[in-house]
Amino acid sequence: MDKPVTIVITPRDRYSELRQCIVDIYEYTDAGLFNLVILDLGYPKKDLSAAREVLKGKSNYEILNFGRMIPIEAIDKLRGRLSTKYTVLMDNDSRPLPGWLPPLIDTGNETGAAVVNPVTLEKAGVDEGADIRNHLFTTEIHVVEVESKPYLIEFKTYRRSLPEELPQVVTETEAFELHCVMFDTEVLQSLELPRMTIREHLDIGMQLRSRGLKLVVDPKSKILFDNLGTRANLYDLKYFNLRWNRKITKDSSDLFEKRWGFRFYSEQSIYNWAIRRRLFLVLRWMFLPIGLANKIDRLFFAIRRRLFPIWDPLDDPHSVSHRLYGTISGGKPIQLDHSIQ
Repeated sequence: MDKPVTIVITPRDRYSELRQCIVDIYEYTDAGLFNLVILDLGYPKKDLSAAREVLKGKSNYEILNFGRMIPIEAIDKLRGRLSTKYTVLMDNDSRPLPGWLPPLIDTGNETGAAVVNPVTLEKAGVDEGADIRNHLFTTEIHVVEVESKPYLIEFKTYRRSLPEELPQVVTETEAFELHCVMFDTEVLQSLELPRMTIREHLDIGMQLRSRGLKLVVDPKSKILFDNLGTRANLYDLKYFNLRWNRKITKDSSDLFEKRWGFRFYSEQSIYNWAIRRRLFLVLRWMFLPIGLANKIDRLFFAIRRRLFPIWDPLDDPHSVSHRLYGTISGGKPIQLDHSIQ
């Protein structure tokens, strides 16, 4: 029987989590269900060697060397070669939990959804909260007006809630994140994949919505996002600075606006978000405990915001926002431009 899923691993913030990601995939996934593709986007030799050691004796994998590039570019290069019914995109700092894959396949088959998302939990790391808390259940795209101009807000429901507080039914969502997401492969192959390092998941979600396709979350499937809690290596900055540098994040926002006609209310905050994660990565590399690294991180940005205030004219933008699709005729966004770079 043909395997139903191809699992594709790409780096997210760093290189150094590849080995453990592979270990957990094979430990918690029936090998009869998947083929594995590891996209080598500039991994150091020691990380690839460690990965190959884990893969000894296994035959359902391949490693493709695409050189240093952001994940969406690599996925674009790969997708024409995919032949399984479903494709799971997984960041290398995501950890599949027991029984994670069958619910995604079953829900994909039952609902015909273009995208099926697991619940993404996060380990203690950047930001405070429980040791294990919700990172992503469903996402809503909201719109808020400031001086008669609309801005989008990405609203994550149940953010940092405890796992037991989440609904336990399959639920529709308006977007996903690349920590782990399962696509209908034919849909993935038909999409425009814009060269973005932020907003790409929202752009794709809007493309799917404009076509009347369904995105759902299945809480029976869970993965765990290592939110920089595990100590990174200093060479991980090489990839972090490729994916999250100021130029590419700004270019991503500009491209999103060109394609859909919206900017995000949190535009300036996302640049600070990247700087903050970079600082946290370095602090953890210096063996600072998570709690202390967060305190230093918060202090640094409290000072930074005083010295360089960001545009934030509303006290509580979410409270005065509205669901975007409820404001659009037919509930489908209109794409203004099809440029992908």
